[in-house]
Amino acid sequence: MNALHRFLMASAWLLPLTALGSVEQAAIGSSVERHLPGDEQYVQWTRDAERLATLHGDELATREVVVAAPETVKLSNVVPPIHFESGVAEIPDSTVEDLRAALERVRDKPNVRLHLVGHADDQPLSNRLAERYGDNEGLSRERAGEVAEFLQQALGLPSDAIAYEWVGAGQPIASNTNPSGRALNRRVEVEVWYDELKDTTTTEEVVV
Repeated sequence: MNALHRFLMASAWLLPLTALGSVEQAAIGSSVERHLPGDEQYVQWTRDAERLATLHGDELATREVVVAAPETVKLSNVVPPIHFESGVAEIPDSTVEDLRAALERVRDKPNVRLHLVGHADDQPLSNRLAERYGDNEGLSRERAGEVAEFLQQALGLPSDAIAYEWVGAGQPIASNTNPSGRALNRRVEVEVWYDELKDTTTTEEVVV
């Protein structure tokens, strides 16, 4: 009886191994990956069938996150406006030195650059100037560009550290009815810009 019992126990342990087939020793470095056949249907096993029936896959949800966003700080009146007399820009040496000092004070800030805005008076251009610049807006653009090029070379700035725009006669600071007022309006304003990172809240989509 003991011998029969031991035989039956050994047969029960060997039966699953026989069903799996023989096991071969793979050579070192050879691929031993096996894939399930693709033409067979498999049963989904779960402990909670009702919960499985309610799951339809991934869904998108939104959540609030805090990110650091750049905010441009604009320093105006760093130097007096640059004026033009007889079509020539008046850029004193003190303006260049004051700008150099201002840039040095914010050298630790990200994305420091100069920003120039060209202005003009409202007087019609002479035929010679009209042929070259078109109108007062074109004249203010040319003046801003000239000053930007001069300051870039004088301060040794890379091209992406200086930019300019122009508004023509649209933003006067004095009356255009007299020569002194028009002289004040023919100007290029210089500002120092840099970015400051500030925390802001935004939303993002996440997969749940």
